[in-house]
Amino acid sequence: MKDSLKMIHDTARENHIPIMKDDGMDFLIEYLTSHENIRDILEIGTAVGYSAIRMASVRWDMTVDTVEVDPAMYAQAVKNVEAESLSDRIHCYLCDGAQFETDRIYDLIFIDAAKSQYRRYLEHFMKNSRPGTVFLFDNLAFHGIVDDNSLSHNRSTVQMVHKIRKFRDHLLQDERFDTVYYEDSGDGIAVACRRL
Repeated sequence: MKDSLKMIHDTARENHIPIMKDDGMDFLIEYLTSHENIRDILEIGTAVGYSAIRMASVRWDMTVDTVEVDPAMYAQAVKNVEAESLSDRIHCYLCDGAQFETDRIYDLIFIDAAKSQYRRYLEHFMKNSRPGTVFLFDNLAFHGIVDDNSLSHNRSTVQMVHKIRKFRDHLLQDERFDTVYYEDSGDGIAVACRRL
């Protein structure tokens, strides 16, 4: 990883900015590297642009539309993308993911935003997919709490992980997709390839 990217990563970690776990990012990059048909990506949850930059760096023809709701993180992401000279291939949008509208059809839709909204995002972006489009969701284990509620005594966290569990179960049974759940990658990653 080049120094400028390592600095974005380390600064995000130090400031508790929610970027993907390192092994989850490795999984995502390996997935993109081994699927050369993936070129156009939509990301919901830009944070400071780290994952968008990593994804766009896989191949010269990758484009990433990335959506962030937090104005401060969005502003930092725009700066980071400009500093990496990727503004021509990474387009940042300040918007709630569920309000984002575009006519584009994507090869991969990466959702790493408000966990309780995953089902809403899935349905909202179906119109931006086609058979073969991959939806990739992170945080479906949520630090192990989804499968073991005793790991948290925080009522709101338990309510949220209940929603995540419900979504994960729904996704695995949704006949529109071939879904594989990677429990030990990142914080629980689901890869759902659209069938119909």
